[in-house]
Formats: sequence, C-alpha cells, structure tokens
Amino acid sequence: MLYPDFNELVGLKSKVSNLVLSSRRTTLSNSMGDNISPFRGQGMEFEEVREYSAGDDIRSIDWRVTARTGKAHTKVFKEERERSVILCIDVNDYMRFGTKTTFKSIQAAKIAAMLGWRANSNNDRVGSCLFGGESGLKYFSPKRSRKSLLAMFKQLSSIAEYKQKITTLEDMLSHINKAAPTGSLIYIISDFSIIGKNLEHSLTNLKKRCDVILIAVDDIADKIIPPVGTLLFSNDDEKLYVNTDSIDGRSNYTKLWQQTRKNIQNIASNINTSIIEISTDEDPYYSLVLNLRNIGRIRSKQ
Repeated sequence: MLYPDFNELVGLKSKVSNLVLSSRRTTLSNSMGDNISPFRGQGMEFEEVREYSAGDDIRSIDWRVTARTGKAHTKVFKEERERSVILCIDVNDYMRFGTKTTFKSIQAAKIAAMLGWRANSNNDRVGSCLFGGESGLKYFSPKRSRKSLLAMFKQLSSIAEYKQKITTLEDMLSHINKAAPTGSLIYIISDFSIIGKNLEHSLTNLKKRCDVILIAVDDIADKIIPPVGTLLFSNDDEKLYVNTDSIDGRSNYTKLWQQTRKNIQNIASNINTSIIEISTDEDPYYSLVLNLRNIGRIRSKQ
C-alpha cells in the first residue's frame, strides 16, 4: 500500500480503548471526558484576546481591538467541559518512504487516526493540521463531532497530498500558534529530518499556551543504510551522493541522522516536552499505549 487507506483509518476506532491522552495542564473543573485535561471553548469566563484565525467564531470578534489595531481579533473564553486536541501531521514528500512494513506517511496517518479517535471518544474537540503536499497547509478547526476527523482522513488518503512541495515545521507552527485554542493538547507527527534554526523558538511560543507532544516516525534505513552502491539523496536544491559500499560513507550517514535526532531531542528537553519514537516496523497502537502511559507517569510526578 503506497498511501493511507481511508477505510483503514476509520476502522482504527475499534483499537483505541487503552490509549490515554496525557496532558501537563490540570483541569479547571469536572470534565466530560476520561482524562485530566485543559478545557477551552465558548464558556462564560473571558481568557484573552488574540488575532483572528480562519475557523474562529465571528460572533467572538473583539471589534474595539480590531478597530484599534487594524487587524481582526477574537475573544477567547474558558470552557469547563471541553479540551481541544490538534493533530499536526507531516505529509511532505520525504515522509513517503519506508523499507520495513510500511511507509512513514502511512504510519503517521495511523498514529493520527488512533489519537483522533481516542480524543473523539473522550468528547474532546478534535482538529488537525496537515503540512506539506499539494495544499501546502490544510487546517481543520477542532470540533467535537466526527466531521473534522473524517475530513482529516479524507485529506490524508488523497494521493494529491503527497506531491513534492515542502512546507516546514516552522511554517506550520506559525499558523498553529495563531489558530490553536489556548490550553490545547497538540501532537506533532513527523520524522523531524529537517530542523530549521527557528524551530525551538516556535515551539517555545506554542508551549506557553498549549501542551505539546512530539511523535517521531522513523524507518530503519533512516538510521542505518545497507551497502547497495552509490545513492543520490536530494532535498530541494541540495544533492548528496553517498557511496554505501564505503564503511566510512555508511558511518557518516548514521552520524548525520544521530545528530539530527539529538537536535530535536535537545529541543524537546529545553522546552520541557516529550518525544515519542515509533518505527515503521512497529505496531503503532502498542507503541502509543506504552509511551503515553510512561509520559503520564512522569508528568504525574512533576
């Protein structure tokens, strides 16, 4: 299978009963869902004013601030009973790669589907942001119904989404920083193979308002390359030839991946968030169950 299958993503609903969506933030009052979580929505308690983003309720526009600044701003309210869970999924062309069991793009879609179904069953609002592909960036506002979740599945299953057009993590975070409701639980699913110099700054800003968990999807060939002759690796205008028959060539390839992964691990540590690593040859369900439980235990002690 070369692309995520819509029916398979829908069918993963039956596998998510033991997933626990961890959050570092504590509840404001009693929850409708099953998890300790932040809540936000159209409640009675005013929280903040921020710049208007597509999908916001136009009834909440703050016309005084809008008139003063010249840009549309919206009021944000606290809601006692709802949490927003936003799934940010990397659909850039480099995700359509895999040598064991499946492609990284398919594994990422399955992970997003299971997290989405779990959040939906908790009565959380579920939204998503697909970055890369033909559309560049596709944002679905958090909704408690299945409409937004199924729209995400349809987009993930679209062959057109996996065309060569790079949208960076920083570009996606720039939008999410404006669009995500305060207190959201945000999962970022990518292989984190391209890390820009402003990524830590962007994540730090998002972390001030939301809870963030990183999920790295890997293939064994990302880390260790077999001896198969000279290969060409390209990324936009950059090209790299690697002689995989050379021990030094394979060693340098591995060191480059290890350094890139260390960089994102350091960023996660610096902003005090968690990173989960899932390979293409793993069952994503069991990996999520074990890792999210571990995150929950760690956070309960903090």
